[in-house]
Amino acid sequence: MNDYKNSFPLLQRELDGQPITYLDSASTTPKPKVVIDAVTRYYTEMGANVHRGVHPLGEASTAAYERARYSVAALIGALPSEIVFTRNATESFNLVAQGLALSLDDEVVFPASEHHSNYMPWRQVAKPVLVDIDDETVPRYSQLKERITKRTKLVTLAHVSNVNGVIAPVEEWVETAHAAGVPVMIDASQSVSHLPIDVKKIGCDFLAFSSHKLFGPSGVGILYVRRERFDSLKLYNVGGGMVAYNSEDRFEAREAPFRYEAGTPNIEGAIGLGAAIEMVRSIGMDKIAAHSRALGEMLVRELKPLSGARVLGASVAPERRVALCTLSLPVPSMTQANIARLLADSHAILVSGGFHCAHVLHHRAQLDGTLRASAHLFNDEADIERLASALRDLV
Repeated sequence: MNDYKNSFPLLQRELDGQPITYLDSASTTPKPKVVIDAVTRYYTEMGANVHRGVHPLGEASTAAYERARYSVAALIGALPSEIVFTRNATESFNLVAQGLALSLDDEVVFPASEHHSNYMPWRQVAKPVLVDIDDETVPRYSQLKERITKRTKLVTLAHVSNVNGVIAPVEEWVETAHAAGVPVMIDASQSVSHLPIDVKKIGCDFLAFSSHKLFGPSGVGILYVRRERFDSLKLYNVGGGMVAYNSEDRFEAREAPFRYEAGTPNIEGAIGLGAAIEMVRSIGMDKIAAHSRALGEMLVRELKPLSGARVLGASVAPERRVALCTLSLPVPSMTQANIARLLADSHAILVSGGFHCAHVLHHRAQLDGTLRASAHLFNDEADIERLASALRDLV
């Protein structure tokens, strides 16, 4: 799969004369040339607003923007009318949190390992009820049934953890929650570019992810809403573009999904996301998933033997992981963020160091930060070995 590296201009850069080894895709993915070209094409050939102008440039912009919506829908097995464009996954979670009109007496159940984007919106509008995590920070998924009460209004979880890289049993959680009459929202931010996703097979009611983790531009998020669930969502943001009729005494919103897309959207970003999706679909999500599993297995195998290393989720079977590995290394007088910076400065190896927007997970695991390496389709075994060798020298 390393042949794809040449498709990413950023990866041709050097740092202090050394070629970049990019192992930080869980933070954000580099952008391939096809995405950059799609964004540039919008500016040079279209440049107009969408859903407004009746001139040829406006029609071309709208057509390209709506083609991107169709691409998103095709990627996850949804209908185009079930796809809402947002600014990022965080806004998608907030849209649902505000749209469900929850009260502080209502409960939302999710694992203690969740990213802040799937934690903070719920604590603002309801009572978080946490599913515990084990010593390796993997959620105790079997606790879900005992956590659901009559006050539970939503169950939510990450399809893949952004800290330990473990794939969650989302279909089982959906089945358990639905048996209790509770809707489910899935965070697919870390899974959508690694695994095939079919929202109808999963059965979830809502699903969110960000473009920038799927090789697309920043500033674009996706919210999937199962068609019949739109009726339970209040308006979130109002203004231009979402109005079907407005007078001094009343207004009517457009039909979903457009009623949730007020204002001028990130048009070029959505078009770029469409190009990114066409790229991964042309490669094949099954092929990408197999490559991701292989790199994930190698990451654990190479990093676990490091002296004093604590690898999170290390005992989880390789088939339940993606190409993401997080560990804690005891290096005197250095934080995990310091180690990440040293890898960049000395070896041009780019990883993440810190809390990865998952403070509760780290607090429960009694970890003052961790080091995270996340690979993708442009990485190969040599990149993993380069990281492992650098860390062996350090410890």
